[in-house]
Amino acid sequence: MRIELTRDSVAMGDDADAPHTSSLEVPQDASVRQALAAIGVPRAYLATIMSDRATWIARAGDGTALAVVAQQWPEPRLLPAGEGPLARFADPAGTVRLDFEYRQQNDPDAEYERLAQQG
Repeated sequence: MRIELTRDSVAMGDDADAPHTSSLEVPQDASVRQALAAIGVPRAYLATIMSDRATWIARAGDGTALAVVAQQWPEPRLLPAGEGPLARFADPAGTVRLDFEYRQQNDPDAEYERLAQQG
């Protein structure tokens, strides 16, 4: 299954390549967790911040929040919608779009709680 990635910019100097597109292939039965691991978040794809504190929201192409990713965490924390197979977010051609929304240095635990309560 193909995943097409975009992410927000973190500073004016980072805007030159916005929306920072990338893509990769994962097995058709990959879970959201497995896909995020293949992407290498929080390190490989996302911009790192000098303060070592950056918060990101991983969203499916339809805007569904799937996980909170924090630069200071070793791995993403899945939201309820992020549990299960990634393929359910695929378009008719079998491509999944994931966007990483930059939430600056917001407290990732607070972001997780806010999004988990939204359902």
